[in-house]
Amino acid sequence: MVLALASLCCAPAIADSPSDIDVVPPPDRPALWAISEIRAGALEHDTTGLWSGFTLERAAADANLEILFTPWARTFGGYLRPALGATVNFNGDTSKVYADLRWEIEGPHGVFFALGLGAALHDGHLSADSPTNKALGSYVLFHPSAELGWRFDGSNSISIFADHISNGFSRKYNEGMDTVGVRLGHRFGAPEAVPDPIEMPAADFSGPYIGALAGYRYDSVDWNAGKFTQSTTSGFYYGGYAGYLFQSGRGIFGIEVDAAPIKSGMSTACTAAVTCRIDVTGLYSVRSRFGWVLGNGMIYGTAGMAVAPWDGSATSLGVNLGSTSGINYGVAVGTGFEYKLGSHLGVRAEIMHYGLPGRDLAITGVGAATDKFESLVGRAGITWYFQ
Repeated sequence: MVLALASLCCAPAIADSPSDIDVVPPPDRPALWAISEIRAGALEHDTTGLWSGFTLERAAADANLEILFTPWARTFGGYLRPALGATVNFNGDTSKVYADLRWEIEGPHGVFFALGLGAALHDGHLSADSPTNKALGSYVLFHPSAELGWRFDGSNSISIFADHISNGFSRKYNEGMDTVGVRLGHRFGAPEAVPDPIEMPAADFSGPYIGALAGYRYDSVDWNAGKFTQSTTSGFYYGGYAGYLFQSGRGIFGIEVDAAPIKSGMSTACTAAVTCRIDVTGLYSVRSRFGWVLGNGMIYGTAGMAVAPWDGSATSLGVNLGSTSGINYGVAVGTGFEYKLGSHLGVRAEIMHYGLPGRDLAITGVGAATDKFESLVGRAGITWYFQ
């Protein structure tokens, strides 16, 4: 009895509440939207010879300012982080603000490389109503970018930066605009602390694959023979695709080709007495795919080159006034969700937009006419993975 009482008296006390327990705090992690770096510089306005292909607005040095936030995740040897920026033109021509998701990788000796994709909002012209301003078609545009730089003392950097804005031929006008120049940057604090990914199962989408598609499409053609006219059609869509994906953690990058042997014919009165017609005999694309894996699913975006052969003609009272034919090239963009049902089988749903500028058509008695073809497709697919 005495021994029992002694053991109780000398036993370590039991905590009465969780507050009595010593808890080791988790390591500090950067806030999700903490500012990590600021970059600023001068960019040549409406640079010629790049993606848009020509210059129109007045030569100038635009001021660029960009805020980069702390990284969100690691993938493909680098990290993903958001960026907000503005490029200001002091001549009263096109200025823009933008928001991107940036992938950046750091190499030896302070060298870094970044690719970005996002959206831009600008204050320029939408239509060809000024001989000295680009016709950009929409106030909200795609914004891809690239940067190569050197961080020479661990915190400060110098880099070459280039970006592009356009609507991917989703509007009547799509002249696009490029800027390129030099920026200086300053990183706050230590090198980027990239958070570790949350441990949860993730499907493996890597490797080659093929698949079949079916859905519905809405096609339109814009003609400009002194004034704009449009014709539309819609119908069933079917086709196939093949590709190859690389996977790093949850990050996905790869290439895909698709083919749809559709036939789409549209006619419209491009002038009071002339009927213009386009016959599209197939729709194809070669695209990059980039995505993020969530469990057995993957949310992704895709962008690349659209290809379509078509014939164009102009007639009046049964008389041929002009014709042209050939293969046309444009832009294909889209987004979707893919779900893996097993090791080799998956399904997807996606929305795609194909936009292709046409070929000039010389019409007797009228002059030159231009055309542009668009196809908006909602489609579902079934995929076989060769794993």
